[in-house]
Amino acid sequence: MSGVWALAAACVLVSLIELDVVQVGQTMLSRPLVLGMLLGLGFGDPRLGLLLGAYIELLSVDDLPMGDKIPLNATVALAAAFLLSWGPRGLPCEAALPAGLGLGWAHRWLENLWRVRRRSFCLQAERLLGEGRRPSLGRLIGISLAQEAAGTLALMLAAVFCLGPVLRHAWIQSPAWVAEGFGFAWLLAPWLGLGSLLYAVKVRP
Repeated sequence: MSGVWALAAACVLVSLIELDVVQVGQTMLSRPLVLGMLLGLGFGDPRLGLLLGAYIELLSVDDLPMGDKIPLNATVALAAAFLLSWGPRGLPCEAALPAGLGLGWAHRWLENLWRVRRRSFCLQAERLLGEGRRPSLGRLIGISLAQEAAGTLALMLAAVFCLGPVLRHAWIQSPAWVAEGFGFAWLLAPWLGLGSLLYAVKVRP
């Protein structure tokens, strides 16, 4: 399989695994540490997958979906960071990690749209029940899941095939001090992640 088709297939796979975060299964396949290892094994670079997965797992461990809060989508963040950094023309890890985190935050906007859409499905079901008719819950759930998977797929494809080349060009053209700054931030990432983990374990009630 060529590199382009492998990346496209990975985007499809990630869009399906992302449903595991909340909507379907919750088998932990969507956790960054697990998904990072799977992507790493699939692309022949398990070290890169494990490293990015560990960093994003730690950085997002205290960002929980409580109440109406929509947290960073760590699954999308990890997958985007890995796919943007994979291959000889990929971004260096110190640039791919913040790009992946940004895309994980962007996914929150899509999730908000899906929540509004799912609310309309609930209202539709309530209306049918009020009329004495039985709503097709399976169809409504299937449509909702398909919309979320399609939205995630569109975001992943745009990130890999549109944003990726732009970021690579910008990285090549950037002055040396920019690369040094990103490199320093990359070295700080595990310590920030460990700080987040300690806060979640020791400080948060």
